[in-house]
Amino acid sequence: MRKLFFMIFGIILLVVSATMCLNTNPKDINLKKSILIEVNNTPIEVPLRATLGEAENVKLINTTDQEIYNYYHSKILIYICGNMSLKPEEGGISIIDFITKLEWFNQFYPHNIVVELNRSGDNITVKSIFSNGKKAITVLKLNESEYLKHNNKTMIIEFIKTNTPAMIKKVNNTFIIEGNSLKELDKAETRFVIAMLKGQFFNNNSQSDTTLSTPFH
Repeated sequence: MRKLFFMIFGIILLVVSATMCLNTNPKDINLKKSILIEVNNTPIEVPLRATLGEAENVKLINTTDQEIYNYYHSKILIYICGNMSLKPEEGGISIIDFITKLEWFNQFYPHNIVVELNRSGDNITVKSIFSNGKKAITVLKLNESEYLKHNNKTMIIEFIKTNTPAMIKKVNNTFIIEGNSLKELDKAETRFVIAMLKGQFFNNNSQSDTTLSTPFH
């Protein structure tokens, strides 16, 4: 009789737990500003500049989340350019946040990263972050920059402040992250980070949790 009681009690607990998961409020999920991913069997929480709900509404043109993921996981060089002199309140924080995340994830998926700092005539000053962890400030000639950017082993990511809301579009082999304010650039950058790490976007109509996992090879 006692065993039967505990069996029934256990079944009730399972039913209640399942019901609570099904009743997760989508609004609560949409307000989250982080994702949980799994790297080498270790869960890592990644903070985001915008909420999941805001990022979900970012428009993608001529590309997909999966394509962004594929580029990130197959190219060995990431070249970052665009409006790099933006003030923090104009969108510069979004760019810094993105570069910081890229550099941090280099320990799991190593890339050589080139960040344009400024241009002066034919000279382009860049910060290089190598896959072995070393860093350097160097000056490239325009033809050297173009060679790197048009190499089939390169992923180009360009940040631009425009007159449009948050948007990610692909032109040739360049992914353009754009928006008309810090807020809109935060949204676009957040969507790009999620796509880069996962390859698909969290859909609150089909899932009841906010865990995004990705294999790093």
